[in-house]
Order: sequence, then structure tokens, then C-alpha cells
Amino acid sequence: MSKKLFLIALAVLCLAPSLNAQVAGWPRHSSHEEFIHDRENGTLTIDKDYYSWKPFGSEVGYAIYGSRYRKAIANKRWGIFLSCIGAPLAFVVTANAIDNSRAREWVTYVGSGLVLGGILSVSIPMWSKGQKELDLMLDDYVQHYGPKPHAANLTAGPTANGIGLALNF
Repeated sequence: MSKKLFLIALAVLCLAPSLNAQVAGWPRHSSHEEFIHDRENGTLTIDKDYYSWKPFGSEVGYAIYGSRYRKAIANKRWGIFLSCIGAPLAFVVTANAIDNSRAREWVTYVGSGLVLGGILSVSIPMWSKGQKELDLMLDDYVQHYGPKPHAANLTAGPTANGIGLALNF
């Protein structure tokens, strides 16, 4: 009997701080549910006294990541430029070389085709690499600087061995 009473008292002592953290975590009253977007400064504020957060953009990217951000933006922009402008231009030149009655030499066909293939084989990986690097920076920024929930969560429900409690932070 005393062993059961001891386990119940221990469970109450362990659960009491987590329940307090759950209640004291994210404020629940209506003023904390307002999002204020300041267009002039580009900041997003969750309640005027609680948390101010600047969305990820070029200003934040240069300030936090510096040359890494600059390289990622340059890779993405050059990849887009070469894919959308350079490749169609090379295709038009290739089609013109094939259609031109005076330039029927195989060197012209092969050369212009190699230029087109080279542009595409360089531009698409550049675009992809730049976007991937920007995504990694965005994920890192949100993880370190984004709003975080400050509440514990206690749930009870079915598990593989019956009914159980889960305390999530």
C-alpha cells in the first residue's frame, strides 16, 4: 500500500511542473494572437511586447549568412539566366545553323549543339545548387530565430502496451 502511495506522490510531483509549464507557456489571451506586419521596416511582430521577427530576405540573408548567401543568390540567378535566356538563344543559333544553306558542315551542327548542351548542363545544376543552399539557410534561420512554442504538452492515449502518457516539450 505504501509503495502505491509513494508512486502516486512521485507521479504528482513529476507532473506538476510540466502542467505549470503547459499553462505558463504560450500566453492564451487574445492580445498574443495578433500578428502585426510593419511594412515600413519589414518586421512581423507577434503581440507588441512579446516577439519581433524579421522574415527571411536579402537584408537578413546578407546580415546573418554574408558571402554564403551572396554565392547562393548568384548561383541561382545565373542558373535562371542561362536556362531561360542562354539556352533558348543557343537553340535559335543551332536551328539557324542547321537551316542555313551555306553552313552545311557538320562542324557547325556539332559545335552549336555542344554549346547548347553545355549551357543546359551548367545552368540547371547552378540553379538547383543555389536554391538548395537558400533553402538550407532559410531552414537554419527559422530554427534559430523563428518563433518557438514555449509549452509542454501532456497527452494520454493508446500505445503498443496499453494506455500511456507522453510529455512533449
